[in-house]
Amino acid sequence: MSDDDESRADRIRSRRSSRKDRTEQTTQSETSESSEPSNLSKQSKPSEPSKRSKPTVKEEQVGTYMYLYESQKKEIDRLYNVLKAEYEFEFDHEFEKNRHFYPLLVRHGLDGLESLDALEIKERLEDTIAEHVDD
Repeated sequence: MSDDDESRADRIRSRRSSRKDRTEQTTQSETSESSEPSNLSKQSKPSEPSKRSKPTVKEEQVGTYMYLYESQKKEIDRLYNVLKAEYEFEFDHEFEKNRHFYPLLVRHGLDGLESLDALEIKERLEDTIAEHVDD
């Protein structure tokens, strides 16, 4: 090993040692502070609604994720854009996708499925799958 390599190795060891010392000091100070009430937790709690006039969608509703065929996603997006334009033009009020459209879509989709018997469910499911086999 050359002198340059040894001095480089010494510098790396020194940096690691000083980093380790700082980490230990930070951990010790955090441990001693954790027994005292934290000002941060008193300042803001993300789960509590702030003093806005209306809560965010995330505060009001539960996030739900689903997988759809691409053509279904396109159809949902198209319908949202049409309904949004009509609603906002007529009432001059915002029509939000997550706050307004998705709950409507699910409610009326549920209404359409609620009265089906098992055979009708099977037939509709087969039709849906057949529509998307070519996608």
